[in-house]
Amino acid sequence: MVSLRSGRQDRLLVVVVWLLTVVVLGLGIATVNPILLVWGVLGLPAAVFLSYVHLRDTRPPAGPGGSGGPGGAETTSAEPGSADDSSS
Repeated sequence: MVSLRSGRQDRLLVVVVWLLTVVVLGLGIATVNPILLVWGVLGLPAAVFLSYVHLRDTRPPAGPGGSGGPGGAETTSAEPGSADDSSS
C-alpha cells in the first residue's frame, strides 16, 4: 500500500477549509439564512475529520522497534536460508 504523508500544502488546505467553514457558519448565524447554516453545519464535521486525518499523517513514522504496522513485522522476520540466500 502506498504511504501517504501530509505536507505543508496540506496544512494550508486544512486552514482554508476551517476558514470557509467559520465564515459560512458565521454568515448563516448573522443573517439567519438556513442554507448557509446547513452548509456550515455540514462543513464543521468535515473540517474536524480533515484535521484529524492531517494530524494523524503528520506524526513521525514508527521506528523499527515501534509498532509500525503489518509491514514492519514482515521486514524484520526474515529467516536465514530463505529467498535472501540466492548467491550460491
